[in-house]
Amino acid sequence: MAYTKDALWFYPVFNAQPAIGTIRCYGEEIVMHTGSEHLTQIANLVNEQLSGDKRWDELNLSDQIYSQYQTNERMMILELTYAEPQRIHSPSPFFSDFNALIIPLDGSYSDTNTLFNLVRGKPAGGSFHVTTFAPVIEYLEENNLCKLQ
Repeated sequence: MAYTKDALWFYPVFNAQPAIGTIRCYGEEIVMHTGSEHLTQIANLVNEQLSGDKRWDELNLSDQIYSQYQTNERMMILELTYAEPQRIHSPSPFFSDFNALIIPLDGSYSDTNTLFNLVRGKPAGGSFHVTTFAPVIEYLEENNLCKLQ
């Protein structure tokens, strides 16, 4: 607990609901707000992965890559923004007090099931690798929100 500064570091469940979800779909932006059925379903799929096996990594999101995520027409990114700071419980002290999760679904780092976090709008240290984001991509495609290219 001293290292993580988290009394619940062993608790695997993440169930926060974002206030805003933004899909950056190959140059187009789709925004979903609290109460949106799509946002709730997507958040539940992400939370399921974050509540399962995950591995912290030193891989950082640079300002340059984050800027590319926001504008690149060859990438699909999911950004979940929370009204209150969040924490993912784990043996790592990272991913605490973040206000957004950045999930590359197609493009840089998407092949490793990586997610990054923002603290006060800036990329924060490290990343988590989860089992898969395939259910998120499937949901986006089935609901015509964004199709993998």
